Formats: sequence, structure tokens, C-alpha cells
Amino acid sequence: MMILELDRKSRIPLYLQVVTQVREMISRGALKVGDRLPANRELAETLGVNRTTVSNAYAELEADGLITSHVGRGTFVSAVPKSRAPAAPVVASPIVWDSLLADQTGDIWLSPLLHAQQRKETISLAWGLPQAEMFPLDEFRRCVDRVLRRDGRNLLQLGMSSGYEPLRQSLSSQLSASGIDAKPAELLITNGCQQSLDLMRRVFVGPGDEVVLENPTYPGALSIFCGAGSKFISVPVTDKGMDLDTLEDVLSRRRPKLIYTVPTYQNPTGTTLDMLARHRLLGLAIKHRVPIIEDDIYSELRYDGPTLPSLKALDDHGVVISIGSFSKVGFPGLRVGWIVAPREVIDHLNVAKQHCDLHASLLTQAAVYEFSRHGLLQKHIKRVRRAYRQQRDAMLQALEKHFPAEAKWTRPAGGMAVWVTLPGMLNADEVLVHAAENGVIFSPGSHFYSTAPKMNMMRLCFTMASPPLIEEGIKRLGAVIKARMTTRKQPRALRKSEGYRALV
Repeated sequence: MMILELDRKSRIPLYLQVVTQVREMISRGALKVGDRLPANRELAETLGVNRTTVSNAYAELEADGLITSHVGRGTFVSAVPKSRAPAAPVVASPIVWDSLLADQTGDIWLSPLLHAQQRKETISLAWGLPQAEMFPLDEFRRCVDRVLRRDGRNLLQLGMSSGYEPLRQSLSSQLSASGIDAKPAELLITNGCQQSLDLMRRVFVGPGDEVVLENPTYPGALSIFCGAGSKFISVPVTDKGMDLDTLEDVLSRRRPKLIYTVPTYQNPTGTTLDMLARHRLLGLAIKHRVPIIEDDIYSELRYDGPTLPSLKALDDHGVVISIGSFSKVGFPGLRVGWIVAPREVIDHLNVAKQHCDLHASLLTQAAVYEFSRHGLLQKHIKRVRRAYRQQRDAMLQALEKHFPAEAKWTRPAGGMAVWVTLPGMLNADEVLVHAAENGVIFSPGSHFYSTAPKMNMMRLCFTMASPPLIEEGIKRLGAVIKARMTTRKQPRALRKSEGYRALV
């Protein structure tokens, strides 16, 4: 017998309350090794919670080695928590930490996805990241060795917050080749795009200021601009990119401080603004005097279609602030990105950066510079383009073969993901629970929306899995979706009454 009590007023997430209580029951012997736990659906209905809550709890317990799930058989207690040595008497703290800690409103969906991915049999279509097997380790190791031999004592000291000067000069030259006239003083090296966005929020966005965001958009931008006390304006994304008619209407009535957009291979939809739309967007920004933050992180990952100039390359009036990174084309773990903006803006951003981290990590920036100046970065980009094009094509072919005819999806010319629209009867968050049980995970579309999330959307990334694994993953996912469609078409069974207590 298992009794669970959930406190819905507690700051502790419901799934963690389930984890804590089940772990305690195993520890004191109320649940023994071999006992079968309730199925996700059964426990969720009895507790009156979403199935994702139970799935998250079971994922945590399985990651701790306390339970084991078997497809078709169920979930069983597999181990008892290791006993701890007798602890010293606990002295009550004079600080009530719970009353002082700020609320954290971020999604908890990443945790169960990470746990699921750790299982060897799980195929991940969730992450828009480079394929680790393609990292040129030997070439990069030699670059690190060279810069350490040449200037190691200086590189291991504290560096200027503006970044490694040779890298700034190299980026200036590379940007010039793509049509962007940016002097080194108009560049700031950052710890990736996430820090770039955070710095711009600190510099531009004050209390009560609004920011225009695409809807859906990059979850990292949502975490920056949609936090507690933030104000934002959502502009829908169509199959041609940001809806500029809606944006024009917004700008005629409101005074936002910034417009954030991913115009090339937008995350998550994969759409791209054409040339006419790019000029129109620039015209609106100029007319209403609202700066554009152009997230240009995916533009190097073009597989077919025309090469379009960035908004920054088309900008003759200085209204565009461009951000980029080596994370998608190279090495995400190095955390090296940049901001291109007018000198006055860069100076303010640099001051804000000093408040965050005081100094730069010169070694990683010097290694990236060395890797780039020997032509190895461009060689690597060409290699990953070829591989990712094959993986994108493999995913599109697998979708045609295994997904139901009612599903629709984009055919991106670049980037890292395909955006899928499921039949309206389905909820992608619920599909994920069943998909994870069948060894495949993805990113539910609801987590990319700032407002009015569409629950039947999913993002499928193709860069971290080989074509055979993509084929198998889409096959498993297609089977889950078809089974869910069949279940949804059947008459609903009577549900148990919802309550706060569960007696199982």
C-alpha cells in the first residue's frame, strides 16, 4: 500500500514531493525490492496531476537507481537507498532560507530529458547541438598546445573583459568578408549567446520596458526577457518568418525597447526571412527607432537555397545589434560568443559584463583564434554541413515514411531542427512521456512559446544522431503518435475523482 500526500501550496515542485515520499517509503521498508509501482497514468489520475509530473518523478528515482522501468511490464523497486552513517545532531539554522530565496520559474522539463538521454538505448532528437563525434580533437589539442607554448603565462592570467584582442581582430576580418563593417572596438567577446542576451537586457531593459519576441522562439531568450517582472510583446512566426504585419501594428501602438529575432533558420521553426522581408523589417526598425537584436547563430549551417545577407550586413543606419557564437558550428562547451554593435553600445555592454565576470577566459579564446587562423574552423564547418545535410534529409525521409498523414512539418534549408505540427487532438508533452518509455526523446513545442502555446507542436533535432539512429527514432516516435491518435479517437473512459491523496 502506498499513500502519497501532495502540498500544492508548497514551493517544492509536485514531482519532487513524489520523489521524496517514494524514496522515504523504500528506505523504511514500506516498499520493498520487487514491488510494482503504479503506472504513470494510474498514479497521475489518482493524484490529480499531469502525467508529466509522475514521469518526471519516476525519471529521478530511476536515475538514482531505486526503480527500474520495463516496457510492457511496468515499474518496479530495484534497490534501497544506501544507509548513511549516523549524523551529528542538527543545529537549527537561524535563517529561514525558504522565505528568502527568490522564486525560480524556469521549466523543469530539461531534467527528465537529461535522465532519459543517459540511458544507452535512448535516441535523442531533443538537443540542437553539434555531434560530439565530429569534434576535431587532435587539431584542437594542437592549437591549445601551440598557444600555451607561445604565450601560456599571459593566457593563464586574468584577461580584459572585452576579450582576446587577436580574436576580436580575426572576427572583424571574417565579418567584413560577409558584408559587416565592424571594427574590433565594435566587438565584445562573451561567454556565448546566452550571456550576450543577458547583457543587453541589463543595458537596455528597465522596469516597465517591453521587448518584442517572436512566438515561438529560442527558450534561452524567453528565460532572459520573460522572467519575473518582465514585459514582452509576442509576435507570431509564420511559415515565412516573423509576421511583419503584426509587428508593424505593434510598433504603431507601443514603444518597445528592443526587437529580438532569429531571421535565418529560426529556432524552433527553421523558417527564414526572405530579402523583401529583411528590408521591410529594417525599415520598420528605422521608422520607429527600435533596435533589432539579430541572433545569427545558425547562418553558417546552410544546406541548400540562396545565401542571404544578415540584417547587420544590410543595415545602413546602425539599428541592428548582431550576436553570434562558435557553439553551433564548433564547440559549445568553450562558451565563446560575440556581440557586434556601435562603439557606444559596446562600451556600455562591456561595463555590464565587468559586473558579471570581471575578466575573460583568455586560454579558450586564444585556442579558438588559433584554430580559426589556420583555416581549421572553415574546414570543420564544411565537414559538419555535409554531415548535417545528410542527417536532415534522413529525418525528412523518415518522417514521410513513419509519421501519420495528418502530421505536417517544415523543410528547413539550414539549421538544426525540423518543426512538426501534430494533429490537434494530440498534446506533445503527453506524447513525450510515451516516447521516452519507448526510447526516444524530443523537445515539446510548448516550451518555445511566450504566450498561447500550441500544445501539438514538437521540435525534432537531427544533428546529434546518425542517419540510422534518426530512422529508428522517427520510427519509434511515429508508432507512439499513431497509437495516441487511436486512443484519442476512442470514447473516453470514466476518470477517477481527483484529489490530493492517493491510496494505491
